[in-house]
Amino acid sequence: MSASTPTSSHLGSLSLPRTPTSKLGLPSVSSASLSPYSGVGRRHSIYGTEDRVVIDLGSLYVKCGFSGESKPRHILHVPGDLRCHRNGTTCSESCRPTGESSELYTLDLRRGDTTILEEKLIHYLHQIYFKHLLTDPKLRKVILCESPLFPVQLKQIIAKVLFENLQVPSISFVPTHLLALLTTGQTTGLIVDCGNIETTVLPIFDARPLYHSVQTTPLAGKALTKHLRTLINSYCYVTPLHSPLERLPVTEEILTPSLLEEIKTRLLFVSPIKPINDSPQVGHDIADFEERYAHSSLAADIEYCIPGTAKEPMKLFVPGWVRERTAELLFEGDEDERSLVWCILDCLLKLQPDLRGPLATSILVIGGTSMLPNFQPRLHQEIVRALQDLPKYKTLAGLSDRLHFLDEESGSIFPSNTRGWIGGSLVGSLKSSGPEITKDKFVGQVPDWSIMHAA
Repeated sequence: MSASTPTSSHLGSLSLPRTPTSKLGLPSVSSASLSPYSGVGRRHSIYGTEDRVVIDLGSLYVKCGFSGESKPRHILHVPGDLRCHRNGTTCSESCRPTGESSELYTLDLRRGDTTILEEKLIHYLHQIYFKHLLTDPKLRKVILCESPLFPVQLKQIIAKVLFENLQVPSISFVPTHLLALLTTGQTTGLIVDCGNIETTVLPIFDARPLYHSVQTTPLAGKALTKHLRTLINSYCYVTPLHSPLERLPVTEEILTPSLLEEIKTRLLFVSPIKPINDSPQVGHDIADFEERYAHSSLAADIEYCIPGTAKEPMKLFVPGWVRERTAELLFEGDEDERSLVWCILDCLLKLQPDLRGPLATSILVIGGTSMLPNFQPRLHQEIVRALQDLPKYKTLAGLSDRLHFLDEESGSIFPSNTRGWIGGSLVGSLKSSGPEITKDKFVGQVPDWSIMHAA
């Protein structure tokens, strides 16, 4: 990078090298290099150390690979045994058994000794480097893609393990929302990250995250899974293959977390909006939910073969209305749990009026939960209806005709669940970085976006 290269002191900005640029301000490259598959043939050796290791720390999955590639090499579950307990206490009903996936963000770090957690993270990161990536950590810089709301104490532990145990030369913490936006070729947009633990809405203007306007809601993948489990226990049943007329209740032994995840990803979809006169606002009570949707659904019922049952093969009967309307939970919020639509509009309300238009015309939806079929068109419909019908958002009504999703016309070039990692791969290949911490200057502190922004 030349001495004349412009840099930004803002915590979320990236300093890009001086190269020929396009109208969007991004480096001009050939059309061949823009192909999403351009990095498939790329190979790394133990002697090539220019490419960085890119790690995306999700709440349920960790994505890892090398910069310059079009997709992560591995998408790994956060193992259940990373959940540690203080003073050797036994597991509660909220814990997952060893080997099942666990939520990384929900580790209890407020009190007690974190030595056990550090040891498990050492083992887990060793597996990432030496089993999956097959590279020497001492030779490659690291880009960590993380949520602005990622627990700071957990970031400090991860940085300590990387520096002191794996001896990585440097770590760059970069917000996933910003990296995802860079994959679209734009630097201004409203990023809606619908992940597992929560949905986060973050506006970014000119590559600068506006953290004071961030909005969150717990209505995301975890809440959807919980709601699906309740519906399956209430309205689904299993039938043995040898006696198809027999109906058995769905037990906890059958309804494992992995089976729930398969049903959620393979069978569920988001239905178009119902006319407001035909869909009165009711609570989240299961009986009300059935009364509202069961008799108006046109979706097909499905008998899903359950793999790996202990005694004999079975089929799980899933009604069509359960497949079609389970995701309604995400769009029907209340004062305690705001819907995705309310979060987006509340975020726009907190912005200055001159920023609302540019951001409303550049909405990007990312996260694993947003990969449900028809999720984005339904979200668009709900936003328009809320702007027209809710007095709270009267000042935003003029935006209803200007709403635009960045992937709405051309279709999604990159999968929504890996966009953050792909953005990290992009900035790593451009030799760009956010705030970088080197091994010799690490004193146990990592960037805290909220405190740095307030300062």
